[in-house]
Amino acid sequence: MAAKKTNWKSCNLLEPTAAGRRLWQFSASSKSVRLSAEMNVPEGKSPAAKVVAKPWTDMFSRKMNIATLPPEKVFLRVVDLPACEPGELLPMLEFQVEELSPLPMTQAVWSAEPVPGPTNEAGTQTVLVMVTSRDAVEERLVDLEAEGFLADRVEAPLLRELLANEPKEDGAHIQLVQGADTVLALVSWWFGGRLHDVNSINLPDHEESRDALVEKLNRVAWAGEVVGWMPSEVSCRLAKRGEVAADWKQALAKCFGDRIQDVEPMSDVDLATATAEYATRSDAPGLMLDDYATRYRQRFQDGLWMEGIKGAVAMLLLGLVAYFGYANWLQSSLDDKKAQARIEGREYTNALASKSRLDTLEQRKALKFAAVEAWYKVTVQLPPELKFTQLSFSSDRESDGKTSRKLRIRGTADSGAQKLMFNYQEALTRMESSDGTDLFSKVESQGTREDTRKRLMNWVIDCDFDGE
Repeated sequence: MAAKKTNWKSCNLLEPTAAGRRLWQFSASSKSVRLSAEMNVPEGKSPAAKVVAKPWTDMFSRKMNIATLPPEKVFLRVVDLPACEPGELLPMLEFQVEELSPLPMTQAVWSAEPVPGPTNEAGTQTVLVMVTSRDAVEERLVDLEAEGFLADRVEAPLLRELLANEPKEDGAHIQLVQGADTVLALVSWWFGGRLHDVNSINLPDHEESRDALVEKLNRVAWAGEVVGWMPSEVSCRLAKRGEVAADWKQALAKCFGDRIQDVEPMSDVDLATATAEYATRSDAPGLMLDDYATRYRQRFQDGLWMEGIKGAVAMLLLGLVAYFGYANWLQSSLDDKKAQARIEGREYTNALASKSRLDTLEQRKALKFAAVEAWYKVTVQLPPELKFTQLSFSSDRESDGKTSRKLRIRGTADSGAQKLMFNYQEALTRMESSDGTDLFSKVESQGTREDTRKRLMNWVIDCDFDGE
């Protein structure tokens, strides 16, 4: 029944009260347990889900929920066992608990813990065994589960007063707890620094119960005297919790005489803190039902899976929204760029057309100047014996895309003046333009023709030039 120890980071303890329930919140560490908050939960209301629920962060920062049982539903026994490690205590008791339990083991839930005190000469330790009804624990867990409080442990906080960190003074330590119509007497018998016996006596709150309590205490005292751990005169320390009647002390005087000392019980916050501290540091499972603990753990794991699936779906949807949003933005940006490209394309086309027209005009201008310059040069250099009959300019597009421009000179001369015509052709070849380059790239004679009747010679010269 020993459970693996867990490092808890926080703790909630839900305890019934007359006006409803009280929820204690603690922060836990390896060194201490500190009270963080205290709140009252009215009758019919559920504890705040954000306080008691376990989100996915519980995988890393563990939270313990503690349910409580009234002490009158827990049967207590004190036994002596060989000293052992804490993890070996419960396995050692498994062979004896059936004899100690007043209930059949199939109907009982039990736990145990060592009691502070020295080991005796035989090397044994004192252990307090707690047994309760499975139905009582299950009923409590079902009620809390309906309110969203899934318990990790079940404890009886009032028993923390019996299990102090240090051994108590010799004598009977009695705590009277006033209920609605009952009085619970928790009695622990301490002698020689060891706990010898514990009694939990729940009695109706009427006159006969006083004598019944005295009778039960006398029986315990007689049994202790027979065993040998009870002295002849025993002192009593009496603590009262709630509005306990004064005549209970008078009844106890029949057992203890004037050796009764009134003491203050532990406060509610000290009991809750001690319970939380023990629960977060103990290896034992307490009075929790194993099947409920397994079901709650499986429920938490299923919840993690569901939260993971929800998170994955949410991330997928968010990714799809982001994808379509980004795609729409890209499409809008693409449309804008296409529109901008169309506008700039038209502007570019218009610019090219304008540049082409400008180039054409520049070429025409250059051609005109080149023609004028050529006309002027060929006219000035013409010998007096030669005469012009026609000057013509032509422009043709060649296969390589270039434009060829040609000046054709027609003229006449007296018969036998071929030499003058050849000299003039040679002069045309050497002519230079205003920028110092050759005026004509090629000068070629197309031959001469004699007109004997008129005694004239007709000649033709073609001059190629670049007017751009």
